[in-house]
This record gives sequence, C-alpha cells and structure tokens, in this order.
Amino acid sequence: MENWKIRNFYAGKENVPCPLTDDLISHGYRQKSGGYIKYAKECKVDNPTQYWHLIESWSKRRKDDAQFNKRIQCGELIFWMAEVSNAVDYDELNRLKNWIFDNCLNEGKMKNRREGNKKIKEECFDKIINVIQQFNENN
Repeated sequence: MENWKIRNFYAGKENVPCPLTDDLISHGYRQKSGGYIKYAKECKVDNPTQYWHLIESWSKRRKDDAQFNKRIQCGELIFWMAEVSNAVDYDELNRLKNWIFDNCLNEGKMKNRREGNKKIKEECFDKIINVIQQFNENN
C-alpha cells in the first residue's frame, strides 16, 4: 500500500476515540525506545500518539509512493490503525487485546513483544489494507 493512500485515509482521524488502543498502551504494550520514540524526542514531542507515529514519523518522512507493508513491526501502531479504521470488529479487537494482556505482558512489563506484534499483524494488517484500498478506490 502506497504512503499517499495511507495518509489520505487517516487524514483527520487524529482525535477518533480508540479506547482499546489506549488500554493496550496504558498497560505497557508500547515501544520504549528507538524508532518513532527516538524521533519524537528529537522533535520535542513528549507523548507521541499513534496518529503522530503514522503521519509525522512514518508518512511525512517518506515519498508518496513508499510502501507501507508487513515489514512494519510496531504492534500498537497496527492495532491503532485497525481500531480507527474499523477494519477489525470491536469484539474481535478486544479479544486480541486481552490475548496480548494474557500472553505478552506481565504486570505492565513486556514479556513477549515479538509474539504480540506477530499476532496483531496476522489478525489486522490485511484487513486494514483492504479498508484503505476500498476507500481510495471510492474517493
């Protein structure tokens, strides 16, 4: 999926409520350093949102035809994208969040981020891409 299609779809979705993503992140499922966290510090952004992560850190720093593909590793970003886009049913996304709590976190500390990211990608990525593709074909 090309960067411009991602940006076109998510434009204006900065303030869409995402209670499941907020819950996931507040319980400790988030990147701690490097990547977008490092870039946010360079930009003096104290608490980067997933919208900021996608639009400012990823999209605006790439060419319009750059590919957003499964090499993207950040589970909380993909989870947020799924929730904001409604690509994944709320109940299904809630089950996924609870699976992550049970299998990837231990008292607010990451115990298996790689497995969580893999599960999020498996359950959400293709659905997100389909929603974005349909949107861009119709607009």
